Amino acid sequence: MTAITTRFWWIRHAPVINPDRILYGQRDIAPDLSDDDAFIALAGKLPDDAVWNTTTLSRAQKTAEKIAQHKSTKIKINHHDTLREQFFGDWEGQRWDDIPQEEQAPYWSDAVNNRPPNGESFADIANRVASTVAELLKAHRGSDIVTVAHAGSIRAAIAMATQTGPRAGLSFHLAPLSLTRINAIERDEEVWWRIESVNMPPNGA
Repeated sequence: MTAITTRFWWIRHAPVINPDRILYGQRDIAPDLSDDDAFIALAGKLPDDAVWNTTTLSRAQKTAEKIAQHKSTKIKINHHDTLREQFFGDWEGQRWDDIPQEEQAPYWSDAVNNRPPNGESFADIANRVASTVAELLKAHRGSDIVTVAHAGSIRAAIAMATQTGPRAGLSFHLAPLSLTRINAIERDEEVWWRIESVNMPPNGA
């Protein structure tokens, strides 16, 4: 059977405007869209005939829309709530330094599986992202799939591709507007994942 390759292009949203350096998680916080050169460069790297996705948070949506403006054809962008950033519950809106250490300690003892108060763990986000990626793969097999998302959700996709569990995803740094490339190669009803690049700068090679 001939192999079928589906190419996932993951982009982290633009930098956020966050002078107080709060933990924002799923809070809707505005992005800085001023780096036109970066958006133009990203648009030039992305395939023309692709399926576009983003999340239901405005920083990802606005980033996707700004990139799409620099493509030669009109882009339809789909929205997926399941690709949102990790939810940090009661900690959102606070600075890490203001969260009592005795409250943080249980979380950091196992940041993969432990949840902030009323929040979700990294394992939780890994599960929901993996489910959504599986749905996208089934619906768009053999296509290019561009997704503008968040550091947490892209780390979850990387963890899924390594097939070593969620912990692997936490090892990766992902800068704003960075590009991560992951291919799904299907042969004989089996999917093999290949990580092509991680955290590539928009103006890089």
